[in-house]
Amino acid sequence: MKPILKVSDEAKNWLEDQLQGHDYIGVMVRVNSKGCAGGEYEFTPVTDDTDVSDCDKTEDNGLTIYFPRIDMLKLIGSELVLFKDKFNTRLDFNNPNEDSRCGCGESVSFTVNRSPS
Repeated sequence: MKPILKVSDEAKNWLEDQLQGHDYIGVMVRVNSKGCAGGEYEFTPVTDDTDVSDCDKTEDNGLTIYFPRIDMLKLIGSELVLFKDKFNTRLDFNNPNEDSRCGCGESVSFTVNRSPS
């Protein structure tokens, strides 16, 4: 079965370097409702103590990625990549589900919106 998300070698290696020495079992990816375009990706380490009861998970390139079920349609088919410029290095997505990004590239918008809670 194909993974829901793909992970580039560069993103995986960078994450492993950042989390070296920490007890983690994967990475949580969320699409938060904020930023000038309406949504921002949030990446946090997942440990055995992290509540993942409302999440699905996928594995690619040796990395386990957890994501809230409500964000699946926004993330499916994406590739986790490492973005570098002269100012910073950060995780990001090549995501075919994005409609647009803000000028700085850190905030995105989608046609698929979260349902109200």
